[in-house]
Amino acid sequence: MMIDSTIHVPKDVTSLTELVSALKAEVSFTVFKNTSKRKLQVLKYKSENIGGDTSKFIETFRKLCRDAEIDDLKEQKEYFVETLPYTLRKKFLDIIDDIESLSDLILRFNKLLIGPALSTNIKNGSVVALKHVATGKYLSTIENLRYETGSKSQMVYLGGSELDRSSLWIIKFDKDFATTDTYINLQQRFGKFDKFLGMRYYYEYSARKYYYSSPSNHLEVSCNIMKKNYSDNNWRFDFCDLNNQGYLKPNDIITLSTKNEILNDRYEYLRGHDYQVTIGGEIYYEVICHDKVIGANDNV
Repeated sequence: MMIDSTIHVPKDVTSLTELVSALKAEVSFTVFKNTSKRKLQVLKYKSENIGGDTSKFIETFRKLCRDAEIDDLKEQKEYFVETLPYTLRKKFLDIIDDIESLSDLILRFNKLLIGPALSTNIKNGSVVALKHVATGKYLSTIENLRYETGSKSQMVYLGGSELDRSSLWIIKFDKDFATTDTYINLQQRFGKFDKFLGMRYYYEYSARKYYYSSPSNHLEVSCNIMKKNYSDNNWRFDFCDLNNQGYLKPNDIITLSTKNEILNDRYEYLRGHDYQVTIGGEIYYEVICHDKVIGANDNV
């Protein structure tokens, strides 16, 4: 057994058990164990269809649990749940109480992956997340983050590439399932009030006008309470994949647009782009609406 020369081993160690105890008492082992815990905290599962490898993920998870000396099943379950994307997490939580060991956890997870497809038609009231195809960032909004110009409403921006509370929305429409002739509303999932994605407007001398965001000078997109603000919140979607099945489903790539009520024959398309806005000393990538040629930055 090779032991690094920087590690002190007491001279009175006479057995393997005593050696293991001595090595675990070393400060370097504490650092190693805590590092393994931090790696567990940031570990995320990705399926094969987005470049992941389930076998390597399971191997890494088991190794990190071992290195961090996490033997308690409840704690292992908690770490594992946090690695999962939102849709898969909901399915896994339905079976988590019946899991009796780490091996059982892995077997049940694998069974979940090879079972009936998770992709079903999106229903009215479903919780969704919109990922910007070009950057991999999620459409996000948070309470008390407001534009410093324009309407000074709650800002909508491109957030991180990992799903979190700020990037969850409730999709609402008046049918069982959504098609391209369906108008949809997107409500902030976690917030104090019922706020919806939209373009806010105001009246000046009886003329209706939209707010424009600075510095890009595009139509501003924000999140507002419908009943208390003038805001266009009805969105329609178009599929980017010509082989779509007609109904909106998870993982569909779409564009979102809303009717410009000032110019009734025109639709404004939701776009994430590289314009940056600084608010409270933090830099955000803004989301806007435009009426130009549709491109890769419009796909979600």
